[in-house]
Amino acid sequence: MRQPIIWSIAATMVLALPLPAQDKYVGSKRCAQCHGPDARVNAFHAWEGSKHAGAYRTLKTHSETEARKLGDLELWIVEIGRGVKYGLPRPAAESKECLPCHVTAFGVDAQLIAPSFDPEDGVQCESCHGPGSAHAESMAAKDVGKAGTGLKHYDDDRAIEARCRTCHEGTCGDFDFARMWPAIRHAPAIPRSGN
Repeated sequence: MRQPIIWSIAATMVLALPLPAQDKYVGSKRCAQCHGPDARVNAFHAWEGSKHAGAYRTLKTHSETEARKLGDLELWIVEIGRGVKYGLPRPAAESKECLPCHVTAFGVDAQLIAPSFDPEDGVQCESCHGPGSAHAESMAAKDVGKAGTGLKHYDDDRAIEARCRTCHEGTCGDFDFARMWPAIRHAPAIPRSGN
């Protein structure tokens, strides 16, 4: 009789333990606090000047603002790639066909989105490096030993190219990694002394 009580107490204790918090998406502006102008290598600047930063805006500028009636269908026409036009069931800026590659964290549970995150900032740091809340918190606490916490790092250009191709392959036009990578390439941003 005593054993079931012990197991019941043990199970209650395990269930009462706090679960580790899941990393949240904090957004590019939060990343810029350490990886921006005050860093020896300004990774935020590489992103800010890239087409990634405007990826969401392109959904609005390359898509019609009203649906066209085509038979019994109403379609929003979007021009992609080399001028190819597609009809979508909703505006491109609201379309599950476009958003996975034009915004960061599309489809992620809302509880994993920090208040600092703005999806309209397009393809942000966390699209490639993963949610950054643990990293940001460790850096804010000056816990450099945990600086890489939760972030995805790539071993070489082949691994980076494979990640890029998850969005840039096929549908929206040709992708030449050797030509495009230099436009967004960035070394790890190292905060200056005293930050």
